[in-house]
Amino acid sequence: MNKELFSQDKYTEHTLSMSFLKANIVGTLFPIPLVSIFVIMFAWVEYSLNRKGFSISWNAQFLLWLLVFYASAFLLIALHELVHALFFLRGCENRWKSIRFGIKSATPYCHCKEVLPLNLYRHSLLAPLWLICLPLAIVALLTGHGLIFLLTVIMIFGSGGDLAIFWSLRKYKGNRTYVWDMEDAVGCIVYVL
Repeated sequence: MNKELFSQDKYTEHTLSMSFLKANIVGTLFPIPLVSIFVIMFAWVEYSLNRKGFSISWNAQFLLWLLVFYASAFLLIALHELVHALFFLRGCENRWKSIRFGIKSATPYCHCKEVLPLNLYRHSLLAPLWLICLPLAIVALLTGHGLIFLLTVIMIFGSGGDLAIFWSLRKYKGNRTYVWDMEDAVGCIVYVL
């Protein structure tokens, strides 16, 4: 929906935003409980199954491991933003014309130019956590693979900003609440009828 449809005489407008510094700090703090749970589960599974865990020697194998790690991290970060876009699309009248990808302050982002229903916006915030991090965590737990373990931790931390925004929206309810994702700041504008 077009932002101009949400006039201040009909809707109450609430701006939820934070500085990039605060977003980086908060975005690091919010994932800590999830990362802690995952690390404890991984350690427990490794110990219970009497696996070696992951170890690697400093040789050509390490360089290959490092290359695969960075390539995988890059692809997973791109996938994270694509998942946001796919969920945003469910509420976009102008489809892909309303989706924008970019990088600000060394942080990749996906922005929707249209106002979205609150629940759809919440789903789009959590979608990468459920669709990328959870499967990675399950595979890491089942295989004990160190690379997948580290990628999972990085991707959970990469969802920190999404978790912070999700948390800030917790007090808003209802089908008559809409959200516009701010493009030039970290946060959103909430429109309540």
